[in-house]
Amino acid sequence: MSKKVLVVDDHPITRQLTIKILKQLDIEDVSEAGNGREALDFLAENTVALILLDLSMPVMDGTEMLRQMKADDRFAQIPVVMVTAAVEQYRVDEALELGAASCLLKPIAKQPLSDVVSRFLA
Repeated sequence: MSKKVLVVDDHPITRQLTIKILKQLDIEDVSEAGNGREALDFLAENTVALILLDLSMPVMDGTEMLRQMKADDRFAQIPVVMVTAAVEQYRVDEALELGAASCLLKPIAKQPLSDVVSRFLA
């Protein structure tokens, strides 16, 4: 299984900070996408072991991407960790009901991200 992580977030700085932390955790195989549509296109051509998915994005948000992933047998088993600054609990609950494996709050801190990486890439 690939140990590749896909970071999906519409803010380039957030993506870069997340990637920096992942590299500090010795995860070198990291890709990125700016929205759910780009991420689904990436997944059609690549295999990943974990997706860190922003909840709120233009073009296609994290909830819609997750919905489409879980409906597609090619992607349904990939663990998805939602990443959000949103405080609306119903949005987090909806993502978890759709099949998200976990949720991290922004700004992402090293220890919670390390815990997620350890859990899903062990």
